[in-house]
Amino acid sequence: MSTRSPFPGLSFAGAIAFVTGGASGIGLETVLTLADLGANVAVLDRTPGAAKDVAGRLAQMGREGLAFEGDAGDEQTVVSAFEATRLRLGPVTVAVACAGILGAGGPVFDTPLEDFERVMGVNVRGSFLLAREAARQMRPLRRGAIILLSSLDGLQAEHGMFSYCTSKGALLNLARAAALDLARDGVTVNCVCPSVTKTPLLEGRLAAIPNGDEVLRSYAERHPLGRVLTPRDIASAIAFVASPLATGITGAAIPVDAGIGATWDNFRDPPWVRRDERPKEGAAAPSL
Repeated sequence: MSTRSPFPGLSFAGAIAFVTGGASGIGLETVLTLADLGANVAVLDRTPGAAKDVAGRLAQMGREGLAFEGDAGDEQTVVSAFEATRLRLGPVTVAVACAGILGAGGPVFDTPLEDFERVMGVNVRGSFLLAREAARQMRPLRRGAIILLSSLDGLQAEHGMFSYCTSKGALLNLARAAALDLARDGVTVNCVCPSVTKTPLLEGRLAAIPNGDEVLRSYAERHPLGRVLTPRDIASAIAFVASPLATGITGAAIPVDAGIGATWDNFRDPPWVRRDERPKEGAAAPSL
């Protein structure tokens, strides 16, 4: 009988992480969560000064942080940032592609080529570049985890969001193909697929329409859990699937969707279910 090793727990002590889009929303919470759990983190973000601010927060937490400013879809930016991380912190062992844009939105018949290519450039090309550069550093180590941030719009589709849905759907097979390429190297590749999450990206979109608050409430009501998700909900799933606890998971699309994937329709009480008639907790069930 082989000797059983103790359950390892959720720890990133000694890990070197690289996160794109790491200065806001899900990306920022992912950076801070990984740092909470022991990782040193390199952050790439396009907003001037934002990655540097995050690196300062990491230093206050007692972690080493590197800041890179630029476009996650630009090859030279990503290649240089990965190489600088390797030289200053060590080889990357956890890589997370959180950089993403919604685009202008619209149906296929109203989508300009420029908008389509811009969305695909950040969401798909950026994820490819992260996966490729991470794989090049992880393969010699025979370990590592690559996480791509897809969406519920990658698993299904949403009317009027053609470019975004196409890009997020592409990430599912990008992860599967990369997972197979890297499986014998001990490197896992997975997608995390959130439903509606309250991030600056979403808040900016809702602020541009007159009934944004109403739309946000409607999103919450459609989720069986009765709320929209938070960046921490998503970062927690990313941390798990990137951790030593999840080395048996690869090529997967992991939904974090507040339960909406369990129903074929918007979640609501059918007319034959009245909540005010349900027995209170601890009350005896009605006899048949």
